[in-house]
Amino acid sequence: MSGLVGEVNENIQVKNSQEKYDVNLGIREWKRYPEYKDSGVEWIGEIPKEWEVKKIKHTTYVKGRIGWQGLKSDEFIDEGPFLVTGTDFINGSVNWGSCYHVNEERYNEDPYIQLKEKDLLITKDGTIGKVALVTRLKTKATLNSGIFLTRPLTGEYYTNFMYWLLNSEVFETFFNYISNGSTIQHLYQNVFVIFSFPLPSLSEQQSIVSFLDRETSKIETLIEKKQRLIELLEEKRSALISHAVTKGLDPYAKKKNSGVEWVGEIPEGWFLSKLKYLTSKIGSGKTPRGGSEIYCDSGILFLRSQNVHFDGLRLDDVVYIDESIDSEMSSTRVLPDDVLLNITGASIGRSSIVPKDFPQANVNQHVCIIRPLKKKIDSRLLHYELSSNGVQALIFSNENGTSREGLTFSQISNFVIAIPNNLDEQRHIANFLDHKTEKIDTFINKISAQIEKLKEYRTALISAAVTGKIDVREEVA
Repeated sequence: MSGLVGEVNENIQVKNSQEKYDVNLGIREWKRYPEYKDSGVEWIGEIPKEWEVKKIKHTTYVKGRIGWQGLKSDEFIDEGPFLVTGTDFINGSVNWGSCYHVNEERYNEDPYIQLKEKDLLITKDGTIGKVALVTRLKTKATLNSGIFLTRPLTGEYYTNFMYWLLNSEVFETFFNYISNGSTIQHLYQNVFVIFSFPLPSLSEQQSIVSFLDRETSKIETLIEKKQRLIELLEEKRSALISHAVTKGLDPYAKKKNSGVEWVGEIPEGWFLSKLKYLTSKIGSGKTPRGGSEIYCDSGILFLRSQNVHFDGLRLDDVVYIDESIDSEMSSTRVLPDDVLLNITGASIGRSSIVPKDFPQANVNQHVCIIRPLKKKIDSRLLHYELSSNGVQALIFSNENGTSREGLTFSQISNFVIAIPNNLDEQRHIANFLDHKTEKIDTFINKISAQIEKLKEYRTALISAAVTGKIDVREEVA
């Protein structure tokens, strides 16, 4: 039986001028241990013959804050002992720069959770199971009530090995097992301490830790490179659109001053217009009474902001409403060639076109329906106008402050864009951008898929190493 697919090497070649984006991955397999035995634990499976199985309660010091003793946020101070919360966990470490500070009295209230270098922390509330290793501890620190502090109790394991164990699918599988698949809001100490885990010798633990430190670092570097490549492609996409919708496709066309700073010069055969003069409808949908309770398994599509993306409508997270509810929401129905614009929240500014063959659908109040006048503007060009850097800057400058009220219909109606007088030229630009952005989106999707595979590989590699499914001793010798 072969081992887990291993070592990933990458060669990325990017030539913007030739639009060449090539990614090659090289892989090999890791070997396995000579002999295995059944661990007797459902979430572990088989382990190498010489390994043991231990429980947290027999090997580990586990403590958590019991209550807050009346601690309030107005007690936080600028200097003093750190108060670590789960939100301070970044990439497996504590981000000391984001921690609150408390006074000495609060720090001394609970000596059992005063931190030491190389303590291992795990969240028990909120996002359960996040892990952080305490390093670079330069002053006193304590915990809030949402975290367990753990330390080796018997000297049978290294903290770094336990770090990788708690980051593995072994712990995730245990958690799913004890929760019976239901959603749990809290990890209780009496549950955490019964976690059974595979335990190799200390020398093997050190080999596994060194191996995972090295290999996961390689994977994370590859992921960062690919994410940067996606950023470059998205920048190119935005620049391409922004140039085409303000300057056109003819580099030799005579230009005139538009009178609008962000637009700059435009071709002589173009004009400026507010959106309200190019559309027959600018208005949002609504959420029916009852909210998500009225969603059903089939019926009329009900589009929300998470369905609206620059590269098209995504229906992998779509919901439905009953026909009787749809009949009461005729003003929120979309039509083919409508442009949908997200007007609130983190996705504000994203837009999509409703395809010509799209089924009957409604939108909620976070999505604006913009219905172009077909004799004045091509719907695809309008979508690209909304995607351009200039209009995106307008959208974010008009967003209504920290209340996140988003864009108003009046603001959208008064957005000024530059367009050709000639509808054929509009279609020509839209066709050009359809072709170019489709190619870029294809590259982005391929690279995104590779990133997901690398993440899956990282997860599988960690679990295989800490359970002995692969033998890495010679890899770090």
